[in-house]
Amino acid sequence: MGLRAKLATVFIPLLVAAVVAVSAAEVDHSADVMVDTLHDFGSIFVSQTFEQIRAALADAKGDPLQTLRKDAGLSALLASSQAFGKAVVYARIETLDGGFIAGVPADGEQVARLHPEPFSALKAAVERRWWPPARIAPLWGDHVYEIRSPVELNGHPFAVIRIGLSTALVSADIARAIINVVLIGAVVIAMSLLGALLSGALLLRPVAAITAGVERLASGADTGNVHVGGRDELGALAEKFNVLAQKVRADRTQWEDERGKFMDVFRSIADAVILLDADGLIRFTNEEAHGRLGLPAGGMAYGKPLATFLGRDHPLARLVRNITASGVEMRDVAVEIGAGDKLTRLLASAFPLGRRNGSPVLVIVRDLKPVRELESVVEDSGRLARLGTLISGVAHQIRTPLNAMTLELELLNQDIRESRPIEDRVHMVRDEMRRLGQAIDALMRFMRPEHLRLEELDLNATLTELAHELSDPKITVSWRLDPSRPKINADRAVLMEACRNVIQNAIEAMPKGGNLILASQAQDDGFATLSISDSGEGIRPEILENIFQLYFTTKEEGTGIGLPLALRAVDLHGGTIKVDSQPGKGTTVTIRLPVERTAMSYRGSSSANRGQFNS
Repeated sequence: MGLRAKLATVFIPLLVAAVVAVSAAEVDHSADVMVDTLHDFGSIFVSQTFEQIRAALADAKGDPLQTLRKDAGLSALLASSQAFGKAVVYARIETLDGGFIAGVPADGEQVARLHPEPFSALKAAVERRWWPPARIAPLWGDHVYEIRSPVELNGHPFAVIRIGLSTALVSADIARAIINVVLIGAVVIAMSLLGALLSGALLLRPVAAITAGVERLASGADTGNVHVGGRDELGALAEKFNVLAQKVRADRTQWEDERGKFMDVFRSIADAVILLDADGLIRFTNEEAHGRLGLPAGGMAYGKPLATFLGRDHPLARLVRNITASGVEMRDVAVEIGAGDKLTRLLASAFPLGRRNGSPVLVIVRDLKPVRELESVVEDSGRLARLGTLISGVAHQIRTPLNAMTLELELLNQDIRESRPIEDRVHMVRDEMRRLGQAIDALMRFMRPEHLRLEELDLNATLTELAHELSDPKITVSWRLDPSRPKINADRAVLMEACRNVIQNAIEAMPKGGNLILASQAQDDGFATLSISDSGEGIRPEILENIFQLYFTTKEEGTGIGLPLALRAVDLHGGTIKVDSQPGKGTTVTIRLPVERTAMSYRGSSSANRGQFNS
């Protein structure tokens, strides 16, 4: 329904109600006037009749009733009542017991057949009712109402004047009044409706122009400027709309540019990106989503649910349902698709783009294979760098005893020429050669290739066995083991030797005793961790940076190969070591090992500094 029709729908009933109210008031007033006129006429005629009776009885000497019956003037007056007033249907003078004295008609039965009602009943009915049709009803049709007036003689009533008045003529007048009012009301309504339509068309023309501009703006078309004549409120509204339209056009252009850049970024990233609307329908996918998840390219997937292509039980479909229902984002959830040789492990993240449930959802899926390949390249680069550091340390360890032996041999040569004792010089040369041999033995042990004998190990059982080997009563051992009992593929002897080296360092850090905590935990990314924590003295930051360097030690009797050997053992299994230490509070060593990844059975390169350190 248009605005013009709505205005007509609102104003026409109001106009009709006003016309009806005025018409009803007019008809009601007319009814009151007619009743009063009819009553006044009857009262006047009663007064005239009473005066005629008084004049007739003024000179009467006999029976007053006979005098009135014989009075020609009274009979003529009553006989002319119907001619005098068309509403009069009878005019009679009767005795108190109903006997006829004078008037028309003379037959009392004829009057009785009219069933007259007291005129007071008519006035009461009209005055008591407020609804106009109810007030008109007593006047509608041919009803006879009677005005009675007693006639007294010497203070005693002896006769009654009865005037019967009919509403037939009044009813006709009321009908004509109603017809006139209806005709006038219809003309007024028609003219008002025509005026409303013409004025509405004039007033609504600016509104129609603004509405058309809004529709063009909503559809994305160029609205131009809306021109509305006049400087009234509609003109001010049109000016504000033009300003708003210009701002919307500028914002839309900026938004389209940013949207294009945003989509280009999505298309260029290496992760699979899927945008779902509030109903779970696909609105955008990049090339990685087509190749990695098998979604159709060319926009064929747009407007369809993700489960249509992946299946309702697919991990991503379930993830999206959970996100849509809860409205909480999820990051880096491990998802496996395929089976057997085609099994692919992915990391999926989903972000609701709103604060309420049912908001659009952005899904990002990352394939771990390229990440692992990149990690392998980084690890190899790190190993090469660590190998250079190792060679530098080995050169230092070999150069020091060689320099000392060279110096001692020069001094030995002088002692021989001067015939001094040479036993001390020979012992010193022998000690330096022993130091050199120890350094070379440590290097060979560290560099020796390992042939790993892989088997399935229960981390909880491994940590329990290591704890049972401890015999120091000053050390309290406690466990925090994962109830899922994580298992890995590892060489039991190599891994336990690495753990023993770490545990031995933890015990040596607590010379007065303390707490040793052994923990295990399964991760969601295909790895499991075991950690060894102590409550010892901790490691200072400047020392923490060097603990995995070969030959580095702060102990008087230390060799500096325990932690490097542990690092190499973990490195052979494709894992990592992380050391967190706070001086005065203790140290935690966390070893992270792959669950299913096959450890390297042979590796000839060394590992000198693979750990991550947090002081």
